[in-house]
Amino acid sequence: MDAKAAILAELARAMAGQPASRPLADRLCNGVVRIMGARGAALTLSYTTQDRVTLCATDVRARRLEDLQEVLGEGPGATAFSSGQRVRAEIGTGAGAGDARWPQFDQAARAAFGALAVEAIPIHPARVVLGVLTCHHDVDGRLALAEASVQFLVDAVGGALLTSARAEDAAETGPWRSRSLVHQATGMVVAQLHLQPVDALAILRAHAFARDATLFEVADAVLRREIDFSAMDPTTATEPSDGTDES
Repeated sequence: MDAKAAILAELARAMAGQPASRPLADRLCNGVVRIMGARGAALTLSYTTQDRVTLCATDVRARRLEDLQEVLGEGPGATAFSSGQRVRAEIGTGAGAGDARWPQFDQAARAAFGALAVEAIPIHPARVVLGVLTCHHDVDGRLALAEASVQFLVDAVGGALLTSARAEDAAETGPWRSRSLVHQATGMVVAQLHLQPVDALAILRAHAFARDATLFEVADAVLRREIDFSAMDPTTATEPSDGTDES
């Protein structure tokens, strides 16, 4: 079992343990927090534009960090969105004005929460940065996943939430047979993982992103039992590599 499939299997399990009454974005975001070992996270689209919207925030601290960055117009989230690169900030650990990249944000976040680490990961499932997932954790800690795995997970969640055109061509505008196969495959994932249908479809979309495939192709593979989520064990996989050193 490859590492990407293992990460998606773990995401499915994390979603299965949450109340079905929560919005899909919240369940996905909570799943990411659990897998990465963060304390909390927020997912915001169109980060520095007038169309900016925060789809979910897992806790009060994550919500407040997003609010501060929006009001102040600076912070790791904005930098990650504009650069397309993962950004880490250690709040409340510097002397004087703190982090020179975002002095106002550092000061405000320090006053609100004391010392903490904030990591902003750009969401770019289609090579265009669509938003940012910003998570927080203890300042002396690190995320549980390697850098390449973190980026893959965040991009996959973005792909699941935003429903790329490749997914929609099978699920929404494709022929009746394609839609029927997607519905059947969704039902199989529901049975395998005990998910709600909307969560099962999100997992299929994330898997389509991971395989660089259409939703129809992934649904067909599920129906042929080439993909069986119930048999996926995330503990047997190794981390994917992007050819860079992990941090």
